[in-house]
Amino acid sequence: MNLETPKHTVALQDCQDYDQARVDAAISSACIAAGFPDVAGKSVLLKPNLLNASDPQRAATTHPSVLRAAIRFVKSRGAASVSVGDSPGWQAQDMVGGKTGIMEAAKAEGAAWVDFSEGASVEVPEARLIRRFEIAKAILAADIIITVPKLKTHGLMYYTGAVKNLFGAIPGFKKSAFHLRFPGREEFAMMIADLALAVKPAFAIMDAVTGMEGQGPNNGTPRHIGLILASRNSFALDWVGSSLIGYDPVDVPYLKIAADDERYGFNPKKINTVGEDPAARAIRHFELVRVLHENDFFRKFMPAWLHRAARNLTVAKPYFSDERCVRCSGCVQICPAGALAFVPDKQAPAVDYSACIRCYCCDEVCPEDAIRLRRTL
Repeated sequence: MNLETPKHTVALQDCQDYDQARVDAAISSACIAAGFPDVAGKSVLLKPNLLNASDPQRAATTHPSVLRAAIRFVKSRGAASVSVGDSPGWQAQDMVGGKTGIMEAAKAEGAAWVDFSEGASVEVPEARLIRRFEIAKAILAADIIITVPKLKTHGLMYYTGAVKNLFGAIPGFKKSAFHLRFPGREEFAMMIADLALAVKPAFAIMDAVTGMEGQGPNNGTPRHIGLILASRNSFALDWVGSSLIGYDPVDVPYLKIAADDERYGFNPKKINTVGEDPAARAIRHFELVRVLHENDFFRKFMPAWLHRAARNLTVAKPYFSDERCVRCSGCVQICPAGALAFVPDKQAPAVDYSACIRCYCCDEVCPEDAIRLRRTL
């Protein structure tokens, strides 16, 4: 590990498109500047964002050129082996890997395409909320984990990057159970922060050449950003990444939790950036997910029924389009609350809003942009 580079260093490297030579150069420069760890003789696993089976141009997944460059760089540093894997929300890993070009990129670069469907238990005694996770065995088998996310907005967490990308370490539909168990933003965010303690990523390389704005992480709009980000600290990278697009990082729930608790090994005051100036590269008028600030007093002292009613009015609900829905059933299968069902004389699923927990898993997996998230007020 490069001990001369502070762990909270975040490197920002210009990269205006996905030309392979330019991406290769940008990732090499960013990784070196951020203090890339010593991987010589070690097994390295790269974990890209494989949300669903979509074309790379939709910007819902890590671009294959970024993965290629990351594999090449890791191999150039003497890694004994390199593997690639992820657990998509509901579609088969090979199907998603094939459509996104990630599987082909991995195999073409000589990396092993590893299965994430089989999990194993890992203890996290230092965690704040979850002391045991079941994560993919392939992650536990590797010496070094590198998260390779895409910069996007997110309906529940407002922003998704290096840390939220680790949720794919949990096999298949087991992810849905966490949404049901922790339906609130704060508790779900705490679970995500604890998951970072379980996975222990040693490094993060972010695809921010083209990000996603609006209704992310799946049905938003691609937005050019023109950067590659890298850091040894995933929370630090996300702090910088979220601020680039206009968020106050403390409004991203898992970043606030990590910043307030030393167990997560993150202190925003220690962040230093190298390379491109974040202020100069900030993206203006990036369409963000509206941040909802719940008043702690009312949440604690308002009668439960009244708080539920207020939340029902102010928190966005998923609305389904009969015209766009193709009945792929992904939303019905993944819904942790069982709030969706197909009914006669309606193309799209019917929603039981009294059961809906507003996790937006349905929106994350919808391949046809058939869902809109709207507030009553």
